[in-house]
Amino acid sequence: MYLKIYFSICLIIFANFSFAANAISHAPIGVMGDHYHKAGEKMLSIRYSTMQMKGNSFNDNSISDQNIITDHANPFASMPGAPTNLSVVPKKMEMQMVMVGGMYAYSDDLTYMSMLMFMKNKMTSNTYKGAMDRAYLGSFQTNLDDLSNIAFSALFKLYETNNNRWHLELGLNKSIGKNDNKTIMLTPMNTYMEMTMPYSMQMDESTRLISGLTNSRNLDELVFGSQIKKYTVIDDKDWAFGDKLELSSWLQKSYDDSLSYSVRLLFTKEQKISGTSSEITSPVQSANPLNYGGESLKFILGANKIFNLFLKEHIRLGFEYVISLEDNKNGLQMDSDDKFIIGYQISLSLIHISEPTRRRGR
Repeated sequence: MYLKIYFSICLIIFANFSFAANAISHAPIGVMGDHYHKAGEKMLSIRYSTMQMKGNSFNDNSISDQNIITDHANPFASMPGAPTNLSVVPKKMEMQMVMVGGMYAYSDDLTYMSMLMFMKNKMTSNTYKGAMDRAYLGSFQTNLDDLSNIAFSALFKLYETNNNRWHLELGLNKSIGKNDNKTIMLTPMNTYMEMTMPYSMQMDESTRLISGLTNSRNLDELVFGSQIKKYTVIDDKDWAFGDKLELSSWLQKSYDDSLSYSVRLLFTKEQKISGTSSEITSPVQSANPLNYGGESLKFILGANKIFNLFLKEHIRLGFEYVISLEDNKNGLQMDSDDKFIIGYQISLSLIHISEPTRRRGR
């Protein structure tokens, strides 16, 4: 329901304004906060991403269900009726995210940015008997469909020439979803029971400081860009996903004014979960805070395209295909498959606000 409402609002807005820029004027669609605007301009965007995870690895080596339930202890084995070893194994996770964003330039040197995120996850898991022959009992699904985060940032222009731009980003990201989502689970005793879902199917209700630095350089028909961004937990409840560092570099080439191609490298480092929830006690690897975080390196192919849509208005469509080159994950985690990102943006030129008027509004 939330997605339908926001898509409808954006389509109405897109039908009444125009976007006039070339395809290489912005970074690849997966780069957030890549640019600032001139005073009075604003931009709206919608991004959609989807990814699957299949199978499992332990310390970067593939591992079978049988090895997981045989060799990996259940950290909650002391609880009444709990199995000694892990007995529920995640097999497949489908993840979808929609991000609705907006930007407004208060001045040539300061642009405000906001983002609202929606998450939809579906996990399929296998359950095995908790003792004796450890026989396969069946599979079950868990689902998460919720608002996930809201973010507000300010982009400060640091330096600009015709061919070189630097800006700083400072902001806050707040997790607004629930952290106690429950599901009906097939237990190792071959019964169905309501339990709190693992951390991967929860929101941590934390607040994070966003800090970033972005540079872009024009080289004739090429643009080289780089960005470093850090998400640091500054407030949480009982637990929080770890701090995350992202390093991204990209190269774009124009085919013509309406089409550009890009290649990008993305390095991510994320810490383990801090804290624990007393409600998350399933005999599954994703209920253990130590099995989160790690390092990854992605290779990303993308394109930006300007075309006529919605009553001849110009819309910028972007997409990226994310290929995993290397994953060094902490502990026992699911394997990441490739990821797809698509989005479109529109920039709106507002009536310029004079300096005397702006001072009176402060």
